[in-house]
Amino acid sequence: MKGPIMRGMDSGRWLAVVVAVCCGAAARPGVASPVVVDFSDVSLAANTFTFGGPGTADEYVPQSVVLSSGPAGFGTTITRYGSDDFWTGFAFSNRGDTTTNSWTNDTSSFTGGGVGGGGTFAVAYWASYDPAPLIELPEGLRPDSVKLTNTTYTALTIRDGDPNNFSSGRYGPGDFLSVTFTGKSGADGTGSTTGTATFFLADFRSGGSLIVDAWTPFSLTALGDARSILLGFDSSDVGDYGINTPTYVALDDLTLVAVPEPGGLALAVAAGLAIVLVRRRSGAA
Repeated sequence: MKGPIMRGMDSGRWLAVVVAVCCGAAARPGVASPVVVDFSDVSLAANTFTFGGPGTADEYVPQSVVLSSGPAGFGTTITRYGSDDFWTGFAFSNRGDTTTNSWTNDTSSFTGGGVGGGGTFAVAYWASYDPAPLIELPEGLRPDSVKLTNTTYTALTIRDGDPNNFSSGRYGPGDFLSVTFTGKSGADGTGSTTGTATFFLADFRSGGSLIVDAWTPFSLTALGDARSILLGFDSSDVGDYGINTPTYVALDDLTLVAVPEPGGLALAVAAGLAIVLVRRRSGAA
């Protein structure tokens, strides 16, 4: 005999009502639309870039600054040497020189601009002696995807060799350059690792000859509910002081989505328990 809660309704119909109620409540309005950080709110003169300088710290003293676009922050380290500022971390740029192979052209994208042509994008530069490039995310949003491409300096060094003789020369069979995104549960790159995702900027393994030369969508869902993201590079071109290939990547259209509310998760669990209950009651009927 069915229990009191089942009186007047068979188990199949009751299950359908429970699932519909739970799913309907979880899908109620209030879930935010994806947020796309496309750097359109960054004001730059034509063919320029910024890393947040000039630095204000004493000479040789690293200074941490944060560049902002939309709800996200992008960490940079500035160090003054004489009258010059040097940066690692992030810069914002609209430069599109696709022919100059030089460290002086390290903030140009190999596509000639941002996604869609022109526009502003971000450039991440990693150096082993400074903190890794860092993306800060607001509470309630997690990473979903980003579009990536090579900088001109990196792509031409891989393709043609390095006129500055910093790297081992152009890539051949077995060579590669990759960038890894590591999610962290806390702000400022702290906390536990929530996941990683690796993108190959160049891949000459297994007979390949890939050098990324277009804005390429890349999923960041493997990073889970990350509050911050660290970027690091790996390569076959390694010397006594680390990676020889210029360790840059251009980023655009960083897409963030809402972290599911606990209430939605509770409803999903309730629906699952309801299914188990119905099956047990049906079996006992």
